[in-house]
Amino acid sequence: MKIPTLKIKIFKFKKRTLLRAFLIAALAGLAIGLGGFVGSYFAIKDDLPPVGDMDTFRPKLITTLYAADGQPIKEFAEERRVEIPFAQIPKVLVDAIVATEDPNFFRHRGVDIRGVLRAVKADLFKILSGRRPEGGSTITQQLARSLFLHREVSLRRKLKEAFLSIQIEKQYSKQDILTLYCNHFYLGHGVYGVESSSRLFFGKSVGELSLEEAALIAGIFRGPSLYSPYTNPKGTLGRRNHVLNRMVEAGYIGKAAGETAKARPMEVLPLRRASSEFGAYFFEEVRKYIEKNYGSDALYGSGLKVYTTLDPTLQKYAEGATRKGLRDTENRKNGWRADKRNLVAEGVASLDGPWLETWENQSVEAGEAYDAIVLSVSPTEATVRVKNVLGTMTNKNIGWTKARFLDALVKRGDVIQVTVNAVDASGKEARVSLDQKPLRNGGFVAIDPQTGQVKALVGGYSFRDSQFNRAVQAPRQTGSAIKPFLYTAALEHGFTPASLIADEPVTFVDPWDGEPWSPKNYDRKYKGAVTVRIGLEESRNVVTAKLLDFISPQVGVEYCRRFGITSPLYPYLSLSLGTFEVTLLEMVSAFSTFPNKGVRLRPYFITRIEDKDGNVLEETRVESNEVVSPQTAYMMTHLMRGVMEQGTGAAASVLGWPLAGKTGTTDKYTDAWFIGFSPTLCAGVWVGHDKQVPLGERQTGAVAALPIWQDFFSRVIDDVRKKAASAGVVDFQPADFEVPPNLVFVEIDRKTGLLATPICRYPFREVFFPGTEPTRFCTLADHLRILDYYSSEKASEDR
Repeated sequence: MKIPTLKIKIFKFKKRTLLRAFLIAALAGLAIGLGGFVGSYFAIKDDLPPVGDMDTFRPKLITTLYAADGQPIKEFAEERRVEIPFAQIPKVLVDAIVATEDPNFFRHRGVDIRGVLRAVKADLFKILSGRRPEGGSTITQQLARSLFLHREVSLRRKLKEAFLSIQIEKQYSKQDILTLYCNHFYLGHGVYGVESSSRLFFGKSVGELSLEEAALIAGIFRGPSLYSPYTNPKGTLGRRNHVLNRMVEAGYIGKAAGETAKARPMEVLPLRRASSEFGAYFFEEVRKYIEKNYGSDALYGSGLKVYTTLDPTLQKYAEGATRKGLRDTENRKNGWRADKRNLVAEGVASLDGPWLETWENQSVEAGEAYDAIVLSVSPTEATVRVKNVLGTMTNKNIGWTKARFLDALVKRGDVIQVTVNAVDASGKEARVSLDQKPLRNGGFVAIDPQTGQVKALVGGYSFRDSQFNRAVQAPRQTGSAIKPFLYTAALEHGFTPASLIADEPVTFVDPWDGEPWSPKNYDRKYKGAVTVRIGLEESRNVVTAKLLDFISPQVGVEYCRRFGITSPLYPYLSLSLGTFEVTLLEMVSAFSTFPNKGVRLRPYFITRIEDKDGNVLEETRVESNEVVSPQTAYMMTHLMRGVMEQGTGAAASVLGWPLAGKTGTTDKYTDAWFIGFSPTLCAGVWVGHDKQVPLGERQTGAVAALPIWQDFFSRVIDDVRKKAASAGVVDFQPADFEVPPNLVFVEIDRKTGLLATPICRYPFREVFFPGTEPTRFCTLADHLRILDYYSSEKASEDR
């Protein structure tokens, strides 16, 4: 009976020993685990940034340029991002993001344990199948990872992510977290945040999104490189519909609403729809100013709001007129050039696929010129592709090429330029005509004379081809365009519009070096005694040289300076022929003095600059200078109206509008100018080559530059007339140049400058300072002398 008792005691002893050993081991393991956890906790904690850094987090924001009408027109950014507050994020988008990315967002405190377990279960299958696991990160965890951590897949990173998320939830509200989440993340194609994404895809603010549009944006958060309506439309549509399903499951929308939204097509705007050519030279001037005065970081990342003077409508007219005018004058003068690129020769197998780099968007508009790919050609017809539009071109209107048939000019695969004449209703076919990119170049500037604001600026045919701004950076000889400033000086030094000057051969001796100088008229003819008015209207070089000689070249330079010309000028008589180089912007600004009653306002491009919060950093102060009296300014305007009515600018008289201006042509036809104005707008054109080579024989300002100016103003005038008609105005008459007081109008004979009589054939209502008007009447002898002179001139021309 003793042996069994002994066995029981031994058994109980072993059991207590094993239990004790197990407890000791468990306690040791727990201590080691807790120690490791605590050590890891403090190691991770000490290695993490404070979540309070979110308060100072400043993402790079878009600098937005606004047009004169207050509409956004251009952006500068390394990251295209527009921050918006939570109040501007629509509920439908919040619901879509939460339903898809974090259904328990409003219930957890940074980490969703059930979501983690669910993700672990799902990821096991992915690991077994060789796919990368995604994890179960909440919205807060995604934000913490993006702001503070690297994207490596590791347990250590997940622990850091969880710790940061819990801390973020302690310090920030759910609204704060969602606001930063919606503004911070990259959503593809260079845009960050839901507002920029909405503008890119749909061309509207995020507050205007429909259900299916909100679902599309919400779906892209998972992977912008994978889900893009441009590069993966099928996959993105599927992702959008997945988001809608999740919204139904979460109870945010009903099943019927979800099915209706899923049935709608995925419609987004074209990716490249805004031409980088539009306003490019203007915007570059603004960009350089901001970078110089505020720095590159501010320009590309601080969300500046820059309000500019640009008028988008005038800019469009200026660009269209400049490009068309350059093409037309070049083609008429020089014909077709066989210098076209050929895709077939470059090894391109199919001509249906290539997308030319100049095709920046998918739109094709009538009246515009585009690069095109020749698909087929016969003697009388060719088929071309302009973006996604098929164009048909015939051999009509190709006389400028000096060829009769199209196949003598182009071949399959050629990249040519065409002008679109009409686009059919479907937008898939068009009628086009052959055109050609010019070798010559040009510039255009339009200024509001009452404010000094630059309303339009074109610095060349194509900003893509050349960023050199010919309107601002290219000083060129002005030719006769300089003459109005010298005539102004003459009027204020005793001359009147009726003063007679002998237009005859003359030689001046340079007082500095003793060299003779003999100016010649453009037509190499001389008209005897002519009035100051005729001297300006017909741009008689000898008359201007004599006027400058009388008032002195130094006075001429001083007047040019008063008009705002800052380029180097010297007191030589050759100033009368515009031999010194001046920029187009300087010239247009100087001319703007005349319609503004003798006051010149310094031209400017920016009205004010604000920071991202709307605080004004800079506001332009208009600088004005009284150059001449209102009376002198009007008298010169009256003289230059004659240039437009019967002088070198008479081609523009068909516009039927109060206009004044002056042509300019330099020696050997290297530069062609026209600068003119209405009572409310002043604009100028320069045409030439970057290298100072001739434009061609007879390529004067009236031939090469005036048509561009006239095209621009004809569109401006048409808009004014249409506006008046829409307002119900009958017999609309445009506002004329305002006549200041202390001037007298007298009817004179415009040929002799004497008071008009019934026998005068050239009566004209001229303006004078009081007391300077002529007192002698034109007699029969004066009249016959004029008739004899012109009869002999005509006979000479006939001979």
